[in-house]
Amino acid sequence: MELQFEREANDIRGKILFLRYGNKRIHLMETKKGFSRGGYYHDFESRHILISGIVKYREKNLKTSTEKTQTVLAPSIVITKPMTPHLITAITDSVFAEEFDQSLLRNNPPEYRTIVTQKMN
Repeated sequence: MELQFEREANDIRGKILFLRYGNKRIHLMETKKGFSRGGYYHDFESRHILISGIVKYREKNLKTSTEKTQTVLAPSIVITKPMTPHLITAITDSVFAEEFDQSLLRNNPPEYRTIVTQKMN
Protein backbone atom coordinates (compact mmCIF):
# COMPACT_ATOMS: atom_id res chain seq x y z
CA MET A 1 0.00 0.00 0.00
CA GLU A 2 1.03 3.54 -0.63
CA LEU A 3 -0.31 6.81 0.74
CA GLN A 4 -1.90 8.73 -2.14
CA PHE A 5 -2.72 12.44 -2.29
CA GLU A 6 -6.10 13.00 -3.96
CA ARG A 7 -6.80 16.72 -3.66
CA GLU A 8 -6.75 19.81 -1.48
CA ALA A 9 -9.56 22.19 -0.47
CA ASN A 10 -9.62 25.42 1.48
CA ASP A 11 -12.33 27.59 3.00
CA ILE A 12 -12.71 30.08 5.86
CA ARG A 13 -12.25 27.24 8.40
CA GLY A 14 -8.84 26.19 7.03
CA LYS A 15 -7.29 23.71 4.63
CA ILE A 16 -8.20 20.03 4.05
CA LEU A 17 -5.98 17.42 2.42
CA PHE A 18 -7.79 14.39 1.00
CA LEU A 19 -5.67 11.23 1.11
CA ARG A 20 -6.16 7.54 0.46
CA TYR A 21 -4.29 4.61 2.02
CA GLY A 22 -5.42 1.27 0.64
CA ASN A 23 -9.18 1.02 1.28
CA LYS A 24 -9.09 3.86 3.85
CA ARG A 25 -9.74 7.55 3.33
CA ILE A 26 -7.90 10.09 5.45
CA HIS A 27 -8.85 13.75 5.65
CA LEU A 28 -6.23 15.96 7.27
CA MET A 29 -8.04 19.11 8.42
CA GLU A 30 -6.98 22.46 9.75
CA THR A 31 -9.72 24.17 11.78
CA LYS A 32 -9.30 27.73 12.91
CA LYS A 33 -10.40 28.83 16.40
CA GLY A 34 -14.18 29.19 16.70
CA PHE A 35 -15.06 27.24 13.54
CA SER A 36 -16.67 23.80 13.30
CA ARG A 37 -16.36 20.74 11.09
CA GLY A 38 -18.52 17.68 10.82
CA GLY A 39 -22.24 17.65 11.39
CA TYR A 40 -22.68 14.36 9.56
CA TYR A 41 -22.54 10.66 10.33
CA HIS A 42 -21.48 7.47 8.60
CA ASP A 43 -23.08 4.04 8.61
CA PHE A 44 -19.79 2.73 9.99
CA GLU A 45 -17.25 3.59 12.69
CA SER A 46 -14.82 6.46 12.04
CA ARG A 47 -11.81 7.81 13.90
CA HIS A 48 -10.77 11.39 14.59
CA ILE A 49 -7.15 11.93 15.57
CA LEU A 50 -6.50 15.34 17.11
CA ILE A 51 -2.89 16.16 16.26
CA SER A 52 -2.66 19.73 17.54
CA GLY A 53 -4.91 22.09 19.51
CA ILE A 54 -8.01 21.81 21.66
CA VAL A 55 -11.53 21.07 20.39
CA LYS A 56 -15.04 20.62 21.72
CA TYR A 57 -16.23 17.23 20.43
CA ARG A 58 -20.00 16.77 20.39
CA GLU A 59 -21.84 13.64 19.29
CA LYS A 60 -25.42 12.41 19.36
CA ASN A 61 -26.55 8.80 19.22
CA LEU A 62 -29.51 8.76 16.83
CA LYS A 63 -31.02 5.60 18.32
CA THR A 64 -31.10 6.84 21.93
CA SER A 65 -31.00 10.64 21.33
CA THR A 66 -28.22 10.75 23.93
CA GLU A 67 -25.81 13.62 23.37
CA LYS A 68 -22.27 13.74 24.74
CA THR A 69 -19.88 16.71 24.72
CA GLN A 70 -16.24 16.59 25.73
CA THR A 71 -13.22 18.84 25.51
CA VAL A 72 -10.39 17.05 23.74
CA LEU A 73 -6.72 18.05 23.96
CA ALA A 74 -4.07 16.93 21.49
CA PRO A 75 -2.84 14.33 21.02
CA SER A 76 -6.04 12.27 21.23
CA ILE A 77 -8.09 9.73 19.31
CA VAL A 78 -11.90 9.75 19.37
CA ILE A 79 -13.80 6.81 17.85
CA THR A 80 -17.26 7.66 16.56
CA LYS A 81 -19.79 4.84 16.45
CA PRO A 82 -22.00 4.24 13.38
CA MET A 83 -25.13 6.42 13.04
CA THR A 84 -23.68 9.01 15.45
CA PRO A 85 -23.43 12.58 14.10
CA HIS A 86 -20.40 14.47 15.35
CA LEU A 87 -19.50 18.14 15.54
CA ILE A 88 -15.94 19.32 16.14
CA THR A 89 -15.49 22.97 17.17
CA ALA A 90 -11.98 24.38 17.53
CA ILE A 91 -11.31 26.05 20.88
CA THR A 92 -7.80 26.86 19.61
CA ASP A 93 -6.43 26.58 16.07
CA SER A 94 -6.38 22.82 15.57
CA VAL A 95 -5.31 20.07 13.18
CA PHE A 96 -6.97 16.67 13.11
CA ALA A 97 -7.29 13.68 10.82
CA GLU A 98 -10.45 11.72 10.08
CA GLU A 99 -9.96 8.11 9.02
CA PHE A 100 -12.71 5.83 7.69
CA ASP A 101 -13.47 3.11 5.16
CA GLN A 102 -13.35 4.10 1.51
CA SER A 103 -17.07 4.80 1.09
CA LEU A 104 -17.85 8.51 1.19
CA LEU A 105 -21.50 7.92 1.96
CA ARG A 106 -22.53 10.15 4.81
CA ASN A 107 -25.73 11.61 6.12
CA ASN A 108 -26.33 15.15 7.28
CA PRO A 109 -28.82 15.65 10.11
CA PRO A 110 -29.87 19.32 10.07
CA GLU A 111 -29.15 20.12 13.75
CA TYR A 112 -25.34 19.78 13.63
CA ARG A 113 -24.91 20.76 9.97
CA THR A 114 -26.70 24.06 10.64
CA ILE A 115 -24.13 24.91 13.33
CA VAL A 116 -21.28 24.32 10.87
CA THR A 117 -22.76 26.60 8.20
CA GLN A 118 -23.78 29.33 10.66
CA LYS A 119 -20.21 29.61 11.95
CA MET A 120 -18.95 30.00 8.36
CA ASN A 121 -21.25 32.96 7.63
